[in-house]
Amino acid sequence: MASYYYFTATLPSLSQGSPPPFTHAEFLERAGRYLKPADMATLASAALYIPEDGSAPLPASGLNLLRLYYRWERGLRNELVRLRAQRLQKPSDRHLKPGDVEWDALRVAQAAFAADNPLDGELLIEKERWLLIERLAVNAFFDMTYLAAYALKLQALTRRELFKPAEGEAGYQTVYTSVLQSADYRNETGDTL
Repeated sequence: MASYYYFTATLPSLSQGSPPPFTHAEFLERAGRYLKPADMATLASAALYIPEDGSAPLPASGLNLLRLYYRWERGLRNELVRLRAQRLQKPSDRHLKPGDVEWDALRVAQAAFAADNPLDGELLIEKERWLLIERLAVNAFFDMTYLAAYALKLQALTRRELFKPAEGEAGYQTVYTSVLQSADYRNETGDTL
């Protein structure tokens, strides 16, 4: 596996909760100047989410970090599907992606699903995702494992920037009010509101 000492040394460090230093597209543009074409294809396939069919992108299959990360992500999504379907009393089979059970992902999904509100659940998932990426990239410094982990973390920081509690609460209230107005709602006395 190739080492990219110069390129990795130019990258600013990333820490959970901090703003991303640049966009994922800018990161890939920078990487394109230094990486071999095959390595660039692998790095470009390092996406925070797996494709809709549940399979890891082909270039990613050559990197252990990405194989394990996609297995975790698929397990997380499958468990969230099961939990939501169970709550709605609907079948979940057609929405599940093929793959083995990932026990750590199952634990994270259950904890996120049990969170007090959706924002807390998403924050928990993001924290656990970050920790997983760090575990998978331990002792990787100048190679493709490091760069793939960096790409995933950069995307996680970008996603985290989208969380706006005030806007989320306002959107929730709008939907909730709409549901109440369109429902035949009765208060505790049995009177229709």
